[in-house]
Amino acid sequence: MVFSFLVVPAVIANLFTADKRKLTIIAWSSGALASILGLWLSYTQDLPTGPLVVCMYGLLLIGAALLRRFGARGKPLANPQNV
Repeated sequence: MVFSFLVVPAVIANLFTADKRKLTIIAWSSGALASILGLWLSYTQDLPTGPLVVCMYGLLLIGAALLRRFGARGKPLANPQNV
């Protein structure tokens, strides 16, 4: 569970940008979203919290990868050093 909280938000952010400021915002937002969804679903459906939060991180990562693949249409990442 700890590795999900540490690694998955950073991977999601790296799918979309290379800018440090945007990386931070995307990582924090995706981490908060997965945590809140997991906690809410756990509370409403009376399911175990830890595994459900990890599953939400996995689903969010899959959704982000699909969005990157089909939504961005193969656009290259912005290089902050050239901007």
